[in-house]
Amino acid sequence: MYVRVVVDAGSASMFDAYTYSIPESLAQSVTPGSCVLAPLGSREVIGYVVDFEATPPERKIKDIISVVDSPVRLEPELFRLAQWLSSRYLSPLPRCLRAVLPRTLSSNTRTMVRIIGTAEDVKLTPTEQAVLDALNQAGGELSTTSLKTRLRMASISKPLSGLQKKGIIEQITLPVLGQAKPRTVRAVQLNCSQIEAKEAAISMESKAKKRAAALRYCASHPCPILLSEVTTNCETGPAVISALVKSELLSIVEIETPRAPAFTRVASTEDLQLSERQAAAVKSICESIDRHDHSTSLLFGVTASGKTEVYLRALAHAVSKGMGAIVLVPEISLTTQVVDIFKSRFGDTVAVAHSYLSTGERFDEWRRISSGEARIVVGARSAIFAPVHNLGLVIIDEEHEPTYKQDVEPRYNARDAAIYRAETNNAAIVLGSATPSLESYYNALTGKYTLLPLPERVTRRSLPSVFIVDLKEEFAKGMTSVFSEQMAEAIRRRLEANEQIILFQNRRAYASFLLCRDCGFVMHCPNCAVALKHHRFSKLVRCHHCDFSQAAPDLCPKCQSRRFGGFGIGTERVEEDVRRCFPDASVLRMDRDTTSARGSHAAILNAFRRKEAQVLIGTQMVAKGLDFPGVTLVGVISADTSINLPDFRAAERTFQLLSQVAGRAGRGSEPGEVIIQSFNPDHNAIQCALRHDYVGFYEHEIAEREELNYPPFSHLVSMVASNEVERDAHARISELAAVLRGEIDNGKMDVEMLGPAPCSIPRLQGLYRWQLMLKAIHFDQSLALLKQFIVGRHAWRGISIDVDPAWML
Repeated sequence: MYVRVVVDAGSASMFDAYTYSIPESLAQSVTPGSCVLAPLGSREVIGYVVDFEATPPERKIKDIISVVDSPVRLEPELFRLAQWLSSRYLSPLPRCLRAVLPRTLSSNTRTMVRIIGTAEDVKLTPTEQAVLDALNQAGGELSTTSLKTRLRMASISKPLSGLQKKGIIEQITLPVLGQAKPRTVRAVQLNCSQIEAKEAAISMESKAKKRAAALRYCASHPCPILLSEVTTNCETGPAVISALVKSELLSIVEIETPRAPAFTRVASTEDLQLSERQAAAVKSICESIDRHDHSTSLLFGVTASGKTEVYLRALAHAVSKGMGAIVLVPEISLTTQVVDIFKSRFGDTVAVAHSYLSTGERFDEWRRISSGEARIVVGARSAIFAPVHNLGLVIIDEEHEPTYKQDVEPRYNARDAAIYRAETNNAAIVLGSATPSLESYYNALTGKYTLLPLPERVTRRSLPSVFIVDLKEEFAKGMTSVFSEQMAEAIRRRLEANEQIILFQNRRAYASFLLCRDCGFVMHCPNCAVALKHHRFSKLVRCHHCDFSQAAPDLCPKCQSRRFGGFGIGTERVEEDVRRCFPDASVLRMDRDTTSARGSHAAILNAFRRKEAQVLIGTQMVAKGLDFPGVTLVGVISADTSINLPDFRAAERTFQLLSQVAGRAGRGSEPGEVIIQSFNPDHNAIQCALRHDYVGFYEHEIAEREELNYPPFSHLVSMVASNEVERDAHARISELAAVLRGEIDNGKMDVEMLGPAPCSIPRLQGLYRWQLMLKAIHFDQSLALLKQFIVGRHAWRGISIDVDPAWML
């Protein structure tokens, strides 16, 4: 019998699995989904069995080495999802399996040797006897590495093979999954019945009161009991417990204690009366769950319209039916707030999945999900791969967010992967947003999705008043800080009223670049075609693409002029101006620089929620999903940071960011106010944000998309050639363009080709970049043809492919 095994062969393989034979000793152990160790060239690699073959291949093939005792098994559903990712995003299947499975396919391995039989009446070679003696001295089990060290032998494969054939030892290959393993603590266990323990406690009362008290406590509580609990409650020490263990009344055992991510309990909203629109949305979603169909619903609700409560009621319904659910959020900073809400409602039924968990926490949460203990998974992009049992509901919150698109291979969009997974499980899927992507809203209007509108805020609170300040006029009046007169006055009023403020600037650092006013010199990154950002607090200039940094000079490096300073505004500059203009205000800043430490997202948000600060300054981390009833003013320092990017989605992203951050204001009892500063106040995106007019923005933008044949009227495929030598990158992408042009001219591909051309950022991390863009009308057909011409061909290695790119840079 033969098997197909997917292994991560790096650049040596693109899509295919490898065929191996199953040795007789493993015939009963290998099944579809098994994790195995297999030879690949001179290496031994971990792989997963995906299929069986009865017909022997023409060429000579190798045997599987062993079955790996892995806690991770490749379930058929997740394998189908990996296959879909590979096909949909033109990505190697092994890379897709690496995304789907928790760090197994790329793990190292450790082979353990264990005694399982006796050597009596068995003739052993001297080396076999030496191996057996070493194992006996170590208690019957050692790793092959330790055996080699003890025996001072370079290879022990021959004696191990001999001992295994004689039935004396077995070899078990284990994946080394980082340092993750169950956490255990010491506990005490009764070695007798509770009645016997109480009788023993009475008999020793007069001579050993502390031992009697400890024994009586253990007899009165369910065992095992944490050792620390016994010593604390009985006011005794380890010596007393040791004495009871020595007398064989107690024994010490190790018990598992899960590492649960911390959360803050919030008030329950179970008894709140739903609005008519909320109730209708919940009814529609629950009916979809009950029908076991895979209909997709777009929950289009303005900010603070109660979308989260709709999610909670739908989740409660799914769980009551014995189903599992996945909830995706776009930012790790949002995960903290969502988990607090969901765990307060559903308790330990909720598991968390995101990259800011410790290795141990991720391990424990994955085990809870895999065992079925946790029925609801909340997390960022990769949570869509959680092994949830009986999946019945998938929710994508803030579905429009580009962070759902992974920017490294496989370059999948978690929203689309979620829709596919829901379809294959006949699960309901809900896309939620106050500013849906144009593609999703188009799908809702054309009947592909069910539209569930929530046009009003809960309790009929009004949307915040929005004001636009023309920065051209402010600078003409001699503006001296990042705040216009109107914004500065609004901040002052809110601080005096002891209310809270969010100031939004979607650019971190202090300044966008350093410029010499005498010679015009600008400091650029040596690896990327971008200016270095000035981080004044750390006294560095840093590249936000490759992380190159150096000390920030005081003088111009070219002409030594002192007229050398920063231009452009980052969050550090906003913080400095708040502290200078409003010295009594307490301030928090939230951007990538302040949230690098584990738990820092939650620490900043919880401090602001407790009103330990009046002003929260941040990038897009503070623009969406956060609910602070005390915030009455939102200030947008500059609405122009993304509006002029060379990207057909620039206006859409600007409108979404402005609308989302505006929605943070006025969510409590006091009305909200939003002030937007811009050099382009008449831009359609800004004017529609002023009026809270999503539909108006959509109608204007969709007409332009249709005219230019951009999504949703086509699918895009971006192909980028990267090389240290620019002419080589250009030559590679030009060669591919020539091949594709021939297929287009022959009528085989119904696509429009743009380029080749240098990327918007032509050099990144030391590599020159040339781009080719395809607009595909008949997407499935075009994708199939692209596979034939690109996938697996050595000539196109080094060209990255991004299907439905989120960014055009």
